[in-house]
Amino acid sequence: MKKHVKTIVMMIFIVVVLVGVYLALSRRNKEETSTDNAAARSVQDMTQSQKLIAEAAYKDYPSTPVQLLKYYNDITTCFYNEDYTEDELRALAVISRKMLDDELVAQQSDEAYFSQLKKDIANLKLQGDYGTTIYKIDVTPSMDVEYFEHEGYECARLYDTFTLKQMVSGTIYYPVVRYIYVMRRDEEGHWKILGFKKEEEGAESASGTPMPNVGL
Repeated sequence: MKKHVKTIVMMIFIVVVLVGVYLALSRRNKEETSTDNAAARSVQDMTQSQKLIAEAAYKDYPSTPVQLLKYYNDITTCFYNEDYTEDELRALAVISRKMLDDELVAQQSDEAYFSQLKKDIANLKLQGDYGTTIYKIDVTPSMDVEYFEHEGYECARLYDTFTLKQMVSGTIYYPVVRYIYVMRRDEEGHWKILGFKKEEEGAESASGTPMPNVGL
């Protein structure tokens, strides 16, 4: 009889332990799931500008001219299409400026670059009935990038085709402007933007971004 009672007690003890372990694991899983969901919601609630800023510290530097230009375009699109705080705009400007060649950077101080950038953005927002935005940007395919050597540096020439969107007198227009970029590989092997210009212009630009002044 005593042996039978001990067996029952032992079984009850084992059941209690198993239930306790199950409840503890369930609680931990719920907490982890809740944390994961909160993090996922936080990322989903971020604007594209905020995502680019958050990812910048962990992002590998683009390894090709096309990859660099696409990254630069992502930031340019945020400049002209999104709402952001002054601090967020400045953070994006810092990221974009790191993609410029030292020779181009030297043409403007950080503050002059930021000031010109804000003027460029404000100018585009005044065009059309409700301002002008970037509809899409097409980059030269990798196979069509023109590589050449200049003064001992490896260089590349490629193109951006901006399709903008604006409404004028109730009619939607999609102006198209093409930009030429010249990039140079620095001593660390990183491609940097040495200059850019609108296809019909003669002078390379060092202003905030290559955003066309389009008026219909």
